[in-house]
Amino acid sequence: MNDGLQPLRLHAGWSVVFNDFTEYDPERAGEGDAFCLHEDLLQLRHERAGLVIDLGWYPDGDRNGRYVLLLVRGQDWDAPLERAESRSRDGIAGLIGCWTDEAFWGRYGG
Repeated sequence: MNDGLQPLRLHAGWSVVFNDFTEYDPERAGEGDAFCLHEDLLQLRHERAGLVIDLGWYPDGDRNGRYVLLLVRGQDWDAPLERAESRSRDGIAGLIGCWTDEAFWGRYGG
């Protein structure tokens, strides 16, 4: 299984730290393809605002798991500003687009 990267709509100011968020669909793929589901899928950084968006799959490699999306200030992983969980790849991609919009993250002071 060789899925391409999930298309994302990012707003200005965000940079990609790493991206392994693919179009892999756990509902349609086989057990042997679950290597696409891991904790370090995507990380975005907004330097000026000091914010990070982080996406992972939990539990790692388990097709019955889910995406976990976090918005954190700096490296404060224990107190995320926002958290979302979903099994929907498209839903998570939509949230990423929303969260990168200054109208959303600006309420946290940037």
